[in-house]
Amino acid sequence: MKSKKTARQKAIIKRNIFLSLCSVIMILVIVLIIFIVNSALKTDKGNESSDKKIEASSSDISSEEVSSEPVPEYVTRGSYTLDASYSNLLLVNAENPLPEDYDYTGNLTEIDQKYINGSLKQIDKNIYPYMQAMIEAAWADGVKLYVWSPYRSYDTQNMLFQKQVQRCIDRGIPESEAEAEAATVVARPGTSEHHTGLAADFNMASDEFENTAMYEWMQAHAAEYGFIMRYPADKTDITGVIYESWHYRFVGINTAQQIKSLGMCLEEYVDYIKEK
Repeated sequence: MKSKKTARQKAIIKRNIFLSLCSVIMILVIVLIIFIVNSALKTDKGNESSDKKIEASSSDISSEEVSSEPVPEYVTRGSYTLDASYSNLLLVNAENPLPEDYDYTGNLTEIDQKYINGSLKQIDKNIYPYMQAMIEAAWADGVKLYVWSPYRSYDTQNMLFQKQVQRCIDRGIPESEAEAEAATVVARPGTSEHHTGLAADFNMASDEFENTAMYEWMQAHAAEYGFIMRYPADKTDITGVIYESWHYRFVGINTAQQIKSLGMCLEEYVDYIKEK
């Protein structure tokens, strides 16, 4: 009897040990399965993250490429929408003549007769809207601003220059010095801003312009439309040209306002840009 009881107890112990082992094995299997699943999920997330990083990187490159392009900054002037970032810094003077193959007429357009009080009527087509907006703004303020002398051909400039040379000779200046003297008043052909279509004399080519409402208005507002007085009184030693209160040159709205704030002439500003 006692022997049977002992055998039974041993069987129960063996069964409990077997069940415990099975439980441990099952737990280990479950843990292993969980570990494998988690690893797989992490790998997928890692791949997804990498994909996102690649997409972000591509997006960043694209953004940089776009941001490297000039961003137009449009401004409204009356009924005109103008690109304030548009600029033209072509420097033409005695030391920087136009090349022999320069296209004098390829980029010109005709100015509406209502804006003109002289005989010449062409201007660079890209700056014409800026000129129109400026003149109409002046008119809206009650100021009678008109274009007197815009684009000039080589032949027209040569005729004006030779007339100035003769005036110098008539004043008693020796012929050997007359051309150099004349060039401070009228640019030699090939060295005049008027050839470019980017400049114009307004209302008159006379010192009297400084005493007019047109002059006061231009001093206050020309830069808002991209124009600067090309030959200031305090820059004659740099420009090599006499003070011309009536002669204005288009450089661009943002550029004109910067030139004005810096108190520079175009020659100084071109050097300033090169040094930056």
